[in-house]
Amino acid sequence: MAFSKENFIADYVAEVKDHIVSINSHTIALKNNPDAKAVNIAEILRHLHTIKGSSRMLDFTPVEQITHGLESVFKAISESRAELTVNILKLTFRITECLEDILDEIEKTGTTTAKVDSALEACERATSGFFFDPEKITLSDTEEETKAEGDEWEEEFTTTSSFDNISSIRIDIKRINSIIQEYDNLIIKQFRLKHQIEALEKRLADKNAERIYEIPSQLHEELISAENHIFETQHQIFALRMLPLEMVLIPLKKEIEKEALELSKNITTDIPSTTFMLDKVILEQLRTILLHLVRNSLDHGIEDEETREKLGKNRKGLISIHATQVSNRILISVSDDGCGIQYDKIRQKAIEMNHGKREEILAMSDKNLQQYIFMPGFTTATEVTEISGRGIGLDAVRNAMEKIKGKIHVTTKENKGTTFELSIPLTLATQRGLFVMSGSTKVMIPSHYIHEVITTGGENILTMQKQHFIGIHGKVIPLHYLSSILGTSPQKKISNVIIVEYLETRMAIVVDSIKQNENVIVTPLPECLQKIVSLQGVVYDENYSIIPIIDIPYIMQKMRDLVSYDTKKYASKNAEKKHTILIVDDSTTTRQIEQAIFEADGYYVESAVDGVEALEKLRKRNIDLVVTDISMPRMDGKTLLTNIRRNENLKHTPVIVVSGAYDIYAKKQFMDLGAQAFIVKSDFQRGNLLETVKELVNGQ
Repeated sequence: MAFSKENFIADYVAEVKDHIVSINSHTIALKNNPDAKAVNIAEILRHLHTIKGSSRMLDFTPVEQITHGLESVFKAISESRAELTVNILKLTFRITECLEDILDEIEKTGTTTAKVDSALEACERATSGFFFDPEKITLSDTEEETKAEGDEWEEEFTTTSSFDNISSIRIDIKRINSIIQEYDNLIIKQFRLKHQIEALEKRLADKNAERIYEIPSQLHEELISAENHIFETQHQIFALRMLPLEMVLIPLKKEIEKEALELSKNITTDIPSTTFMLDKVILEQLRTILLHLVRNSLDHGIEDEETREKLGKNRKGLISIHATQVSNRILISVSDDGCGIQYDKIRQKAIEMNHGKREEILAMSDKNLQQYIFMPGFTTATEVTEISGRGIGLDAVRNAMEKIKGKIHVTTKENKGTTFELSIPLTLATQRGLFVMSGSTKVMIPSHYIHEVITTGGENILTMQKQHFIGIHGKVIPLHYLSSILGTSPQKKISNVIIVEYLETRMAIVVDSIKQNENVIVTPLPECLQKIVSLQGVVYDENYSIIPIIDIPYIMQKMRDLVSYDTKKYASKNAEKKHTILIVDDSTTTRQIEQAIFEADGYYVESAVDGVEALEKLRKRNIDLVVTDISMPRMDGKTLLTNIRRNENLKHTPVIVVSGAYDIYAKKQFMDLGAQAFIVKSDFQRGNLLETVKELVNGQ
């Protein structure tokens, strides 16, 4: 029988791709661990030699030539005829990319027309110690057209790890046996149900038959059991189309190292192997998400070596990607040990992009400011480079996360680093959610957006500037009725409240009743509903009724926009009240309550945790009145008041002291120092405080 290499191509391509992964892995280890230089070079040479031999047998000459060229480079390094340089690391990464492109061509056509002259020339120059440019390596006779600035890395990464051509996957025989077992159970249940129905028919035909009432109960039990087996079988079948997370993480390791070399950032990566499996659709979005997050870490997070050394850090920056599974979701943390999020820059840029919200942004906490970094066009970069300054990175992350029903949580610490925590479902085929009612309308709220479910009699509901808020756990959260969101009949009472959260922002939704929390199969919106952007899909409830899933990110943005519009209308009618009050108190709850009271009456509010922060804000901004506590860290109220009265520019600023307890001597002391009023927290009345503020600011 004649030899036919077509029969071996699939195995050849799979084998060579495995060798390429190993070559990249040892190249990264070679860069990060110089002490193991000999071991890693030996492994790289072994993999290259194997690729070269199998390529020669199948007559894929370009692959044989290019691997032989790179083999010569590493032999020269191992024999000390050449030095290991950054350019040689780049050369290795570039040649492995070329090999992957050639393999894709071989897999599709059975042959290759690649021209490897530029790669061979670069290898020869590297072996001889001459200068070469890895970026000039192409697989054609002419240089490739220049790609759009900033798109090259993303295009290469997504192409390398593309899932588009996956038509088959390997399945463990145990998984198939498990599905067969579940199928057998269903057949048994089917026979038992038929038997029960036949028995029921016989007893109904026999007028003298007794205990017919037992049959419906038995049927119900068998039906529940059958439904459980059906769901389990369905779950296992869905799982067959899931792919390993490693398909994204393995190529990402190389891309991080490659980009770090381009940016002259010295880094190490900590990306442990995983066995987690995810839906193919989720993996496709996840590679975009991880790509932009690590680019953000490289460009904005990791400092240069000199800066890190001055800060007492390791000269090498660290980028980590760790994954764990909790229930039916994967938690992925992307961390760096860089400079952390610089909130001052974010605040300044947010004001530049939203002039009408200046005072609101100035009063925002650092945590609430995080929402801006995910907005379209937002960037703190001062100039446009190949990978930054366009404001598309974290916006792309937000869009991709919404597509896969994911959540993002950001934690950061100055000069310690930043962590993006991603919560992602294993599959989009099913979703857990809470069925709720507004009148006779039933909808589902996805569980991963639900922070808390509470019941209330309305005693903690506040109304400010014609907007509703709920006070819970010391925080004031915007509140909206589900009926107003859906446009159904107005709700008459407040009883059940769902607290939803997205991008560090929370919103309360009042519902008439809560039915149940279920794991259900998600169906895409039918064509007639696809234009309704507030819905993200539909599910079927226990009665097989079609239930819409509301899109929480869209709803929250829509409600914020409406509140912002109404607030502006209110402020325009009350322009004379645009005074700014500075609240100084180390209690978060006290600051939030006082802020809610003042903002409800049309005042702008700044806040500080102690006298030190208060003085800094007084020097930078125009403050009309100060409301301060007495006991605070770093600088107490007495010292703060003394400093205000000594400062020529601040000495006429009215100061109200809010005390935890009435002390006639403390009151006299503060009044003697120049305080305009002394109010006790235990006797705190909203009207009392507001009247005092109005008298003082209007009398200036």
